[in-house]
Amino acid sequence: MESQRGEFVIMLRRIADWITRGLAWTALRVFFRRVEVAGRDRLPAEGPWIFVANHPNGLIDPFLVLGFLPGNPRFLAKHTLWNNPFLKPLLLLASAIPVYRKIDGADTAQNTSMFSRCHAELARGSCVALFPEGLSHHEPSLQQLKTGAARIALEAVTEHGVANLRVVPVGLTFEDKARFRSRVLLNVGEPIDPREWAEAYAKDPREAVQELTAAIHGRIREVTLNFASWGDARLAERTVEVITRDAADMPGRIELAEHFPMQKVVGASYDALKEARPQQVNAIAAQVEHYDDQLKRLGLRDDHVAAGYPWRRVLLYLGDRVPVLALWLPVAVVGTLLNWVPYRVPGLVGERFGTSPQMPASIKLLTAFFLLPLVWGAEALFAWSYLGPWMGLLVGVGAPLSGYLALLFHERHESFWSEVRAYTVLRLRSQKARELRTLRRNIQTSIAALLEENDVVSG
Repeated sequence: MESQRGEFVIMLRRIADWITRGLAWTALRVFFRRVEVAGRDRLPAEGPWIFVANHPNGLIDPFLVLGFLPGNPRFLAKHTLWNNPFLKPLLLLASAIPVYRKIDGADTAQNTSMFSRCHAELARGSCVALFPEGLSHHEPSLQQLKTGAARIALEAVTEHGVANLRVVPVGLTFEDKARFRSRVLLNVGEPIDPREWAEAYAKDPREAVQELTAAIHGRIREVTLNFASWGDARLAERTVEVITRDAADMPGRIELAEHFPMQKVVGASYDALKEARPQQVNAIAAQVEHYDDQLKRLGLRDDHVAAGYPWRRVLLYLGDRVPVLALWLPVAVVGTLLNWVPYRVPGLVGERFGTSPQMPASIKLLTAFFLLPLVWGAEALFAWSYLGPWMGLLVGVGAPLSGYLALLFHERHESFWSEVRAYTVLRLRSQKARELRTLRRNIQTSIAALLEENDVVSG
């Protein structure tokens, strides 16, 4: 009887894990235009793992790890979140583990149960995930880490005999973390084997925990972008765009994973180059800022300026996009009508209650998460009551599907007219286009010269 009950509990847990992962994946595939995952091959073949990640975007961060990385990790979350009636069902469904923090006025002695649950999960081969910075923040670099992850790992290895445990760093990089339909990169770093600190832990637990925490901090920094200021971050982003994008026939976005390594190089080199060649670095920074300002004024992107726009490719682009948009239009109209209110309300709520930069995306996502099913249900019930059960069923199924298709239509429609506008601006203002391309080439030349001279200096 006990074994049957245990099997039933395991089955329920697997179902809950499947639902949680599916909900997270679906919600974020809608919220983000693209979710990129790099370094997945670094993950060991099987758990247990402790995922440790930076924490720049509130509740979006655990959703990303749950939805796009394997293992169905149990997240550590501050215990006050269980007081939120909207979040509590999700926390229970995900089997999240409460953490009691002094900053929240809690008795930290209650964390004994938190450590016990983590060790139990890891002992059965499951995964645990946490954000060792402790708080979500809007800073351009990784913050100081708490020691919880290192302590959990070392206790699991030395006191509970957990074999093959790895601490896996994860870097979250957002294109624009508050904007709907932007992009995000999950970067999996090189795992850490906590057994390397087991002997030191037996002699001096406190020192070993501090050393492992420092190692975790270093590994997370390797998979995140870290700058002294947001101004430096923006400068590096624009610089990398200019120096990595070659001239092309047509404009096109480069994946975040492709930009990331060069942004790391630029970020790591900036301070040293500024000290070695301050005049040149300041001159290049001024060029890049001027170029960026000109792009904003004209509503252009760097890939527009880099594009050659041969007329055959332009005609092919029009021939490909226009018919597709025309065919999608009827479905997009239906989807827009059925989803206009739940589409607009989350954005308004996020703007109204997102008091800090790391909160709007979480508020938008949660509002849509609960509002959309309510609206779809109300629309289906209305159709059932006045037009019959078959129409009610059709609306119930068609509202979410047509809504997603409408979202894709409007996205492609906006992109189409944005590209048409950029092409028109560059053609009608040919002198300005030549100035921008000249400025772009000058920036590339200046950066190449700076790097060459720096090699001479450093040699």
